[in-house]
Amino acid sequence: MGKRGPKPTPTAMLKLRGSWRGDINKNEPEAEVGIPECPKHLDGYAKDCWDELAPMLVNMKILTVADGKAFELLCTTFSNWKRSEEMLNKHGDVYPIRDSNNQVKYLQQSPYVAMARNFGKAFKDMLCEFGLTPSARSRVIASADNQSNKADERMKYLSG
Repeated sequence: MGKRGPKPTPTAMLKLRGSWRGDINKNEPEAEVGIPECPKHLDGYAKDCWDELAPMLVNMKILTVADGKAFELLCTTFSNWKRSEEMLNKHGDVYPIRDSNNQVKYLQQSPYVAMARNFGKAFKDMLCEFGLTPSARSRVIASADNQSNKADERMKYLSG
């Protein structure tokens, strides 16, 4: 049976949010913040995505050298989404199905509609993983190093 409940929030995200839970897992391995090596096989859209997002994520102290494969997946999914959208723009979202007399029987939805929707959702989900949507960012406190931990203050007050 699989694990239950929501997956745990990475400690780095908890610390950025200023959460007291950011200090719970003392044994969590920490990776060096930095841009992983860009895979040579990425196509144009994926490479553009890499070049645009990687510096932002490093400045936010979210991207580490250990995140290369996850970030590669994000960029590749972006590329797949962009190419699906281009095909929709070029061919439309429906095409005619004709009978033996070449009369249109009905309009069929293009497979690119589902592809664009699925790649778009997967891309948005990955953006959330890296804190790159407004709602994901709203849970992050960028200057967590300078903020006092309210839970620690309460504990000192109660024990003191």
